[in-house]
Amino acid sequence: MNSLPRKSVEVDCKRNGTRFACEHDCHLFHNGSLYQCQMKNISISGALVTAKDFLPSTIQIGDTCGLSLNGNLSLIHGGGYTSRVTRVDQSNIGVHFLSIAF
Repeated sequence: MNSLPRKSVEVDCKRNGTRFACEHDCHLFHNGSLYQCQMKNISISGALVTAKDFLPSTIQIGDTCGLSLNGNLSLIHGGGYTSRVTRVDQSNIGVHFLSIAF
């Protein structure tokens, strides 16, 4: 399993846990679509990812999605995070982790 490189730490008191900035490939699954993403930061409760070929109108705040943190699409093969969308803009998607599967 790939480890997430630690580059810097941002502390935000509104979050559950410290946010760690990182650059890491990941995949987001939503309503049958797969988006190749780059993680921007992660905390114990969620993550912020940026997607290249993403139309903001396809994902809404409150939607449930899946997030695989490694390049082998582990969510499909039994690992990853079930998440709720908490933020959407032109290229960023914020998610709150609901559960993890190994």
